[in-house]
Amino acid sequence: MLLINHKSIRVKNRFIYLFILFCYGFIFSQSDKTFFIAGDLNVNNNGIDWVPLFSRDKPSLITNFSFGGERLSISPLIRYELDGFQPWGFDIWWNYIIKKSGKFNFSIGGVFPGIVNQKITVQDENLPTTILQPWSSAIIKPSISYFFSKNFGLNLSYFEIIPLKLVNANQIESGRVIILSPLIKSFLIKNSVYIKWDPLLYTVQIEDTETGFFSAQTINFGIVNFPFSISTVMNKPINFGALTGKKFDWNIGLNYSFELKLVKAK
Repeated sequence: MLLINHKSIRVKNRFIYLFILFCYGFIFSQSDKTFFIAGDLNVNNNGIDWVPLFSRDKPSLITNFSFGGERLSISPLIRYELDGFQPWGFDIWWNYIIKKSGKFNFSIGGVFPGIVNQKITVQDENLPTTILQPWSSAIIKPSISYFFSKNFGLNLSYFEIIPLKLVNANQIESGRVIILSPLIKSFLIKNSVYIKWDPLLYTVQIEDTETGFFSAQTINFGIVNFPFSISTVMNKPINFGALTGKKFDWNIGLNYSFELKLVKAK
């Protein structure tokens, strides 16, 4: 029988709320004079996560917001299944740019906290047959990037995944992801239509098992200065290693994006 500690969940929610307030205050206490608030809402036929190997196989809503200054930014990432509007993931990504000048950039960031809801079957007459069980984790993410020109660069990111609390025997105890992504400027067609292509190569290792090697790409089609666009994500394994999944996975989605720039009052 699975027991749910509601007190622990309430404490965790309070901690997340205080964490957001702390980050908000820290950002606006920086010496930066300009700040931004940005967001992207994606409705798709198949929820593909930030590691493209993992998908929900169901229509989903993925919301990605970001706010910050020239160096520090906070980006909540929330994912919902459209069927019943059930949340399946909530991450607070943070990033601090240590070096931001010239061709070479370096940043440190990660996720704290990150929550993925797993569907768990329980045997309790007082509970539904299936419930959502939150698996919480933190991620440490150093990144380096190098720009060969104003139109092309490379970014290399390392993700070390650390569980905050083990609540299920199937929950992973450690994981690591490495992502190599070209930084390619959008292609313009007659200065009105743009195509944004974001390919990447990445590896995934769960605990001490054999590492998997994968390729993925995101293609976005839109009109300049128009908030709506159409995107597709595709994932193709090169070598699964000890992992399993689809030999080819994809989705198509409709996006709504916005960005606001704010000036700090004197």
